[in-house]
Amino acid sequence: MSQFWIRVIAILEIVGGVCGIVFQVPYLLAAPADRHPLIAGITFAIYLLSLVAGITLLLELPFGRIASIVIQAIELPKYMSQLLIFMFSFGFDAYPYGMLTKNAQPIFGVEFKFLAFNQLFVNVADTPVGFGISIPACAFLIMLLKYRPKQTVLDNGSLSDAGRTEQIAGSERG
Repeated sequence: MSQFWIRVIAILEIVGGVCGIVFQVPYLLAAPADRHPLIAGITFAIYLLSLVAGITLLLELPFGRIASIVIQAIELPKYMSQLLIFMFSFGFDAYPYGMLTKNAQPIFGVEFKFLAFNQLFVNVADTPVGFGISIPACAFLIMLLKYRPKQTVLDNGSLSDAGRTEQIAGSERG
């Protein structure tokens, strides 16, 4: 696995996390009637997780890989219906989608999102039904599932490079 792509994923998660947090602060402070404070808090927490995931992935910590997989799994589906609208983007996103309007007219397209984007709503009347899949999230999930961080957590809780652990153990034996 190329370190270049891991860094790209980490940087996009950091940028998406920072921008998402900045975008969510007005919702948390004002809590307008059209947006429930609980939903604003959930989106804030997701963007905070994106920031932490990006930083820990950049530091090659095992938690960074796990958190990044969670973030990419959140970014993967794009779903719309009258019951639930769920879309998150971190850094950069491109996704094809299909939707069926209330007049049963199919619409297909491709969306591109930059920085941070989210739609998390419950019970929205007259919403078309639609579904999309994030192309970068699909690719990044595959990369993250194959990636193994260089640092590991030892039994005593300290961090160590996986390769250096063998060297140290070998030198202590001799």
